Amino acid sequence: MKNKMLMKTAAFLLVFAGLTAAAFGQITISGGFALSSATLKYTDTGAVEQTDAIGIGGNVYLDYLLPISIPLSLGFEIGVDSASTEASDGFKDDILAVPLLVRVAYHFDLMPRLDLYAVGKIGYAFGSWSGDTYDWINENDGVNYRGYKTTGPSGFAFGFDVGAAYYFTPTIGVFIEAGFDRYSLNAETTGEYAEGYGWASEKIEVELPFTRFLTFGISTKF
Repeated sequence: MKNKMLMKTAAFLLVFAGLTAAAFGQITISGGFALSSATLKYTDTGAVEQTDAIGIGGNVYLDYLLPISIPLSLGFEIGVDSASTEASDGFKDDILAVPLLVRVAYHFDLMPRLDLYAVGKIGYAFGSWSGDTYDWINENDGVNYRGYKTTGPSGFAFGFDVGAAYYFTPTIGVFIEAGFDRYSLNAETTGEYAEGYGWASEKIEVELPFTRFLTFGISTKF
């Protein structure tokens, strides 16, 4: 009786494993380097306070090719982009973005060695901001400040790209994606500063947008 129970359990697990594998379809894991640009600007005036700067970073993709007649894949992306901007007055700032995105890709030509596709992404980005502008806003020399608080930059993220992956073996290859990925980070600084007649409240809003335009790296599929 005990052996029959073990055999039934083993058979059930095998069937369950087979159905699970069929349901998930092909899995692709990709990791690469990225090139982007970044800007720092005050949103209350609309003026660009810092010049555009080239950013570098990287990301990791996890994609599932669905076992359906339409060649679609669903996936998740996490990345990091960093850049240092400089204004005409010499102010320098360091900006970091960490996007978390859901990906949907349509594969035009899915061959054993070549995969051509277009991908759309949507999600949210978190980041950090430090440097001369940040310090000036929060600790301006010669002016008394109190109660200042700056929120961590965060904001909506999306992207549209075309990509190609070429596999040297059935499981290992290289990929490249080019297009427009936008991480619209926003930060807000609030507090009070001393004027001649007393204390005045202040609110400064800053936008730190990243635009990623190229990613390349290695892909592994299972």
